[in-house]
Amino acid sequence: MSRRASAITPETIAQAAHLVRSMTDPRPQMEDLVGPVCTTADVGEWLGITRQGINKAVRENRILAIQSPSTTWYYPTWQLLDDHSVVPQMSQVLGRLVDRVDQLTAARWFWTASAALEGATPARWLTDQRDIHAVVRAAESYAKRQANRQSDRPLYDPEIATASRA
Repeated sequence: MSRRASAITPETIAQAAHLVRSMTDPRPQMEDLVGPVCTTADVGEWLGITRQGINKAVRENRILAIQSPSTTWYYPTWQLLDDHSVVPQMSQVLGRLVDRVDQLTAARWFWTASAALEGATPARWLTDQRDIHAVVRAAESYAKRQANRQSDRPLYDPEIATASRA
């Protein structure tokens, strides 16, 4: 059996280095990116609804959901209120981001302080029940800025037919 001679090129070295970095670099956890999250089962239990009810709420932009690369669905906990309901104006705000930014980008926006919201995060603005028009304008402005950027992630897809097993 003969072996083929292989040439080590700068491209091969760069690919190998990238592979090693991707395997050894610490990856941020979902919580680091978007704040505390829970699973589909947790949301169902908290809200007292089925997975189908959660799917419908996500499709209608009433609940923000983020799908991990392992296809597990996560839900930022800030949107779940103490009275076992969801932030009431979520659909007005989330609707400005859907089809314009991917899920993770949308979730990160909600968790990032905004000058347009007096330094508050959109999540805090919503949970404090402050002026809905201000946060809707901030979402619209953010979505316009993001629409001009290229992303390798798919846009927000609320179809969660393959819901998490968790």
